[in-house]
Amino acid sequence: KMTAGRKPLAVPDIVDVEEASASNGLAAMREQARELAVRNVEAEQHVRAVALQVGYQLPADCTDPDLIQRDISANMRRSVEACLEVGRGLAVLKAACEHGQFLARLDVLGIDHSVAKRFMQAATKFSNGATSHLLKAAGSQSKLFELLVLDDEQVEELELTGQTGELKIDDVAAMSVKELRAKLRELRHELKATEEISAEKTQRIETLQREAKRIAAAP
Repeated sequence: KMTAGRKPLAVPDIVDVEEASASNGLAAMREQARELAVRNVEAEQHVRAVALQVGYQLPADCTDPDLIQRDISANMRRSVEACLEVGRGLAVLKAACEHGQFLARLDVLGIDHSVAKRFMQAATKFSNGATSHLLKAAGSQSKLFELLVLDDEQVEELELTGQTGELKIDDVAAMSVKELRAKLRELRHELKATEEISAEKTQRIETLQREAKRIAAAP
């Protein structure tokens, strides 16, 4: 018998544990998908930045490593002047690959890692738009790789004046790869000797200056 004026007790809501768990799982999946989308956008931005930096035209304006790899293969089948484009492509492919994948793709392309490195170095050194005469004189991938030993100042001097040290741009065109290699080796030795003489003179001058100051300061 209920006492007059007393309200019935409220029945507590029953929480569906399975539904709550499913909801939490869905939220976690959404968060993972969001993080993945952010990483993909950042990765694509990085690839595009590298492509812009080295002057590489992305195939179909796409950052897909498979398309870049096929584009490199196509460039490798063209004339030797395309080696700079191969180097640009390799630089961008490296940026597009996840850690550890670049070497595997080099294997597919049939490019040794050391050779790929030289392609990319050539693209960096000779892709500034101001080395057209030197590239024409080189005329081949092999000679271009030999010219990598030149520093940026020597490359600029060779392009602007037609000569750096004892090496003339006409010599680059006329020499064989073996002759060019020997000439560049000779040029490096001359440059090293000049730098050593300059350093020795500087050291002598500094020694004389210190001695003069010591004498001047003596009572």
